[in-house]
Amino acid sequence: MSDEFHMTPWHLVAFLGELVLWSCAAWAGWTLVIGPARLLAAAALLVGIVIIWSIWAAPRAKWRLSLRPRLGLITVLGLGVSALFLSVTHWPGIIIALTSTAVIVAAQFMDDRTEGAP
Repeated sequence: MSDEFHMTPWHLVAFLGELVLWSCAAWAGWTLVIGPARLLAAAALLVGIVIIWSIWAAPRAKWRLSLRPRLGLITVLGLGVSALFLSVTHWPGIIIALTSTAVIVAAQFMDDRTEGAP
């Protein structure tokens, strides 16, 4: 990738999907824990996923993975969040986390395919 960063519609779609997945991580923490530690669990999962994302998956990450490993990482993160919801059988969370993961993967894949297009 060049030094110049060009936004595409796929970037917006991927970013919106990322926001949803990150929110799902916090929601999973909130759902898993009962009592005063809920907020701490939600914050820990949110901060954890954002840190991982910012290191290896963000568009301007210093150590951004190439496309296939990055899509693999995103898939693993999405499946991990879904598994947290599955552990408490929270179907809305599972569906939203899996859907947002699919949207992110599709948008990043399409953006990579159209990167060289005029």
